[in-house]
Amino acid sequence: MWVIDIQDWLDKLFFGNGVPRLKVRLKKLTEIITYATANEAGIPVDFRPGCWRRPNRNTCRGALEIELMSEKKEIHWRCPACGNEGAVTGWQGELWDLTSNQLEASIILQ
Repeated sequence: MWVIDIQDWLDKLFFGNGVPRLKVRLKKLTEIITYATANEAGIPVDFRPGCWRRPNRNTCRGALEIELMSEKKEIHWRCPACGNEGAVTGWQGELWDLTSNQLEASIILQ
């Protein structure tokens, strides 16, 4: 299970410290954060982030189950197809946190 504080993967310009090695994973984490916080803010989202794992070198086609755990300030994800799962913290107030300003968030997602 992944347990990630997204702050550990960002620099001041919002690029991952491990670029390009972490670039794809960072993009997936931002999709997870955007999806979870949009749902929490009541903003309709017409996409569901997909899994990025490659079990046996084959792309997993699973759609992630994502839940924002408000009391823990964590976002949990799980892929029902391959079992990939994890939690991300440190997302509050970041660019992808759509709970803080619903008007701006609805414009971004349109």
